[in-house]
Amino acid sequence: MKKLIYNYLNIFIYNYFMTTSNKSDGGEYEEFAHNSSFLWNKSGRRIPQMNERTKFFRFPIIALLLVSLILPYVRQDGAAYAKKSDKPLYLNPEVPIEQRVKDLLQRMTLEEKVGQMTQIDVTRLMGTNEWDRGPLNPEWMKKIFVDNHVGSILSGGGAAPVPNNPEEWAKLTNDIQKYAMEHSRLHIPIIYGVDAVHGHNNVLGATIFPHNIGLANAWDPELVEKLSASTAKSVRATGIHWNFAPVADIGRDIRWGRFYETFGEDPYLASKLSAAAVKGLQGKKLSDQESVAATGKHFVGYSQPLNGQDRSPADLSLRTLREIFYPSFQAQIESGVKTIMINSGSINGIPVHASKYLLTDVLRKEMGFKGVVVSDWEDMMKLHTVHKVAPSYKDAIRMSINAGVDMSMVPHDADNFTKNLIELVKEGKISIKRINQAVSRILTLKFELGLFENPYVDPKKAAEIINDSDRQLALQAARETMTLLKNEGNVLPLKKDVKSILVTGPSADNVANQMGGWTIGWQGATNPNELPPAVTILEGIKGAVSNNTVVKYVPGVPDEKDEKDPSKVKAAIDEAVKAALQSDVVIAVVGEKPYAEGEGNTETAELPAAQRQLIQALNETGKDVILVLVAGRPLMITDLVESTPAVLMAYLPGTEGGKAVADVLFGDYNPSGKLASTWPKSIGQVPIFYNHKPGTKYEPLFPFGYGLSYTTYEYKNLQVTNIISKKGEAKVSVDVTNTGKVAGDEIVQLYVNQEYRSVLTPVKQLAGFKRIHLNPGETKTVTFNLPASQLAIIPGDIIGTERPVVESGTYKVMVGNLTKTFKIE
Repeated sequence: MKKLIYNYLNIFIYNYFMTTSNKSDGGEYEEFAHNSSFLWNKSGRRIPQMNERTKFFRFPIIALLLVSLILPYVRQDGAAYAKKSDKPLYLNPEVPIEQRVKDLLQRMTLEEKVGQMTQIDVTRLMGTNEWDRGPLNPEWMKKIFVDNHVGSILSGGGAAPVPNNPEEWAKLTNDIQKYAMEHSRLHIPIIYGVDAVHGHNNVLGATIFPHNIGLANAWDPELVEKLSASTAKSVRATGIHWNFAPVADIGRDIRWGRFYETFGEDPYLASKLSAAAVKGLQGKKLSDQESVAATGKHFVGYSQPLNGQDRSPADLSLRTLREIFYPSFQAQIESGVKTIMINSGSINGIPVHASKYLLTDVLRKEMGFKGVVVSDWEDMMKLHTVHKVAPSYKDAIRMSINAGVDMSMVPHDADNFTKNLIELVKEGKISIKRINQAVSRILTLKFELGLFENPYVDPKKAAEIINDSDRQLALQAARETMTLLKNEGNVLPLKKDVKSILVTGPSADNVANQMGGWTIGWQGATNPNELPPAVTILEGIKGAVSNNTVVKYVPGVPDEKDEKDPSKVKAAIDEAVKAALQSDVVIAVVGEKPYAEGEGNTETAELPAAQRQLIQALNETGKDVILVLVAGRPLMITDLVESTPAVLMAYLPGTEGGKAVADVLFGDYNPSGKLASTWPKSIGQVPIFYNHKPGTKYEPLFPFGYGLSYTTYEYKNLQVTNIISKKGEAKVSVDVTNTGKVAGDEIVQLYVNQEYRSVLTPVKQLAGFKRIHLNPGETKTVTFNLPASQLAIIPGDIIGTERPVVESGTYKVMVGNLTKTFKIE
């Protein structure tokens, strides 16, 4: 009995001090045990001395000891679970995750903890150098997992196994996981991450969905959730547990190279769509083998740098941050997003990776985020090398970890990161409490994903799950993104039995252009031998027309290497013009080549000169020219729009893009896309957005929310609650009728503004939307519930630090061409 009491007492005191102390290694307990006369030594004898600290704890400890002896018999806590199993608590799946994390954390050394905070690119494990995608290198594996205890691996853009297919991906992740767990003293699994931003876009054979900017034009959160769920299933099948998606950035500057990754310029629309993406990726339960951890990125203000160039400084007021850039992240957090990735740039002179205000005060305390905060690629180092706010890499690590970053995407030099972080802790410049906090969050995520119980996947099933999966869903998505910008004289839809069609332009039969960046490789599917499955636009057109229709294709522009050779440009255009004169209809498919991040920055947003000349020459033939744009942003085409009968924006439509374009052109699908971003007349208008403040001109080529259909809709009978309280809710309803001859989907948009208020607010702001299907002659009543809290503003002077309030006054609602007012009292 004495031995039992001795053991229980030691367990109790150890746990007591471990939960109340900042020291993770039990040092305070050991000091207490050494000095205390209350403990029995191993021979069972009491030590006669008793210090002051022990006197203070004597009676409370005796009382709590008795409770601890009885407690296992009255409830199942950690000790009770331990009684049932010989496993350590953290390996017992019946134990609550919080207790598993606590048990594992107290077993870990400082070096093991720091390893969990380290993420390394898979190329550091493969081949003989960073450019060699050879087999896993045992020497490098040892360096990463044995010497540095690394807890996370990622595949940056293009970092794929050879050959690149679902089975090899699964084998690769299994092999890495097996080595890591077998060489981990505590058998801790790794968490593996990728950028799967429009399907499992890293894997050859996977279906590629439209990029976010296209999906934003569909205004369909349910569709986004389905696409994300499909992506999660494919990603998890390859042994990957963490998706660096969805983007929550607000796209307000088309010059920015990542514009197409956003859900457009409006915070309300982006909030709804990015929250839906989180729900789809994470599923009902994170440990399900069809779910992955989602990442809200890039917190915060990343998408509006002052000069429009990626990763360059932003100058944004706190009021703008709170009104425009916080809401989409807040929506993701409320949807349970498990991880947040940080803005690589700076705001108002402070790199976000070093901003304790944003990463702790705002993200944690104000927004309530509980999960893992991860840096972007090499961004801790860039505090030293780019931003120049840290005199050394070591200082950069200190600043970033203390600001609130839990894991560093290193991604190459594990030794340098772990060595410096360990030294910082030992020097007292980063507290062990902060390390424990970060590691607890990372371990919690691993337990929630079920990695300790199910660390491996079945490679044979990966191909079944991924190859050509959800093609019908991809088609639906591509169709819904199609946005008809002009249809002069109802030239569209085309008749399927037209005698002859010329298809021309560099994107007509180009898989890579159709997919955009982040497809197989970082900068897109640039290797012609590694292309994802696809129906090109040319193939879609050929499949849509009658057997008697002649479809001719000529490129219209020379190869990229010859685009600046005037003679070759002229020859290519002359060939297209000649073919156009012999055809009844011309379909010209032009746009952008693939790009990602800084490689996509632009100062002009212009079509390449050769493509512009091609369209001008075709319009001069007098033939009906249909211009199809394949691009990740609005392009400066004002003059071309004026002279071209029909213009269709296809965005970056993915695998089924060719069929979706053909379905719209030939009337098998009625286009319903509405612009989620303002289309400027010229680059001089940029940045331009519909929800501007009073005093700003808004004269775009095409406004936010615009898009044509093959049918017409009539709005009638707008009703709104007359008066509501500041805590109340207005009910808005409107009747919408399809007055045309074909069925169609209409996106009903609700806007609100308040004419007079204490601070400047947008001239109008989106407050609701619904996508409805209407048959010819059909009428539906669409209702919105508009809470007053949604109309809150940030009051006060220019610093914008006050809490949001709802102001009394008269508000105007706008739906279609109808307006009505109501009051908040």
